Amino acid sequence: MERAEIMSQILAILEDVAEISPEDVNEDSVMMDDLDLSSMEILTVVADLEETFGLRIPEKELRNFVTIGDLTDYLAENAG
Repeated sequence: MERAEIMSQILAILEDVAEISPEDVNEDSVMMDDLDLSSMEILTVVADLEETFGLRIPEKELRNFVTIGDLTDYLAENAG
């Protein structure tokens, strides 16, 4: 799956879950700082991404995601 498509899905979910404008997000955006996402919002975003991409993101991987780019990289490597 292409990174642009993955990023588009992430942006749509962020807009839906946390009302974050896609214009306010880039791959270097830090989820808890730049985007001001709570832990619960991050879990909701991840659950929506798991459903969208048909995969399970292990908790140990989730702890490694700091930026949107980290999340995009993981999905690019593991999504069908």
